[in-house]
Amino acid sequence: MDTKTMNAFKKFTPLLLVAGFGSRISEITDNPKCLLELNGKTILDRHFETWIKLGFKESIIVLGFKEEMIRNHLEKYEKQIKINYVLNEDYRNLGNTYSLKIGLDVATQGILIFDGDLVYDSKILEDFTNDPEENQILVGKASLNDIECAKTLVDSNNFARLTVDKRSVSEEELKSYSFAGEAIGILKFTEKVTANLLADANEFLSQKENRLKNWEHLMNVFLLKHDVGIHNLSSDKWIEIDTPEDYEDAKKRFTGVNA
Repeated sequence: MDTKTMNAFKKFTPLLLVAGFGSRISEITDNPKCLLELNGKTILDRHFETWIKLGFKESIIVLGFKEEMIRNHLEKYEKQIKINYVLNEDYRNLGNTYSLKIGLDVATQGILIFDGDLVYDSKILEDFTNDPEENQILVGKASLNDIECAKTLVDSNNFARLTVDKRSVSEEELKSYSFAGEAIGILKFTEKVTANLLADANEFLSQKENRLKNWEHLMNVFLLKHDVGIHNLSSDKWIEIDTPEDYEDAKKRFTGVNA
């Protein structure tokens, strides 16, 4: 890895959100979703092995549901990467925007935010981190008609302005913005912009009705005030695991030597 690449990885700390209890996948596991195995490796292992391989020296992980299981699982990595543990004690009533906020509270430099149920090829993260545009959302191919995905809408300058989650994009929104794809669950912000995101998260969460909402809803406040680019994925070597069907798909997709 060249010096320029190494310096890029020194600017950012991975922040992993794994506090939730994964209700939609509870029929196949009653443990944290990040401990599901794909061909001999847990989702959690895949995150940490990728980060260590790419040269990250520190990480932040936000825990909640069965947090001791996750702590015990991560002990094997603690000599290779510093792990800052943060606890969402009320994860059933305080959603992943809150988990993000308490993770940002302990951040000391730029941040790479990860949804805990995302599986991805290491080259995807390497390319994203090395992109010289330092404030970005990683966007994959998706259908505008997919209600489930976090649909990313961009302005005429290709800056992300909305992440529309669990609903259709309105005609009014499409008059103002263009559909770019799905925000797959990895976001990158410099230290300065991370501080701005934390301020917006505090304000967003001061309203009780927002406390269970996902980070996509916070982004709809934040992105209107800050210029955040998108990094378009050409690879399909990623998947977000929400359901048993997603899990089966992931086991097929991540097979072989480079799984």
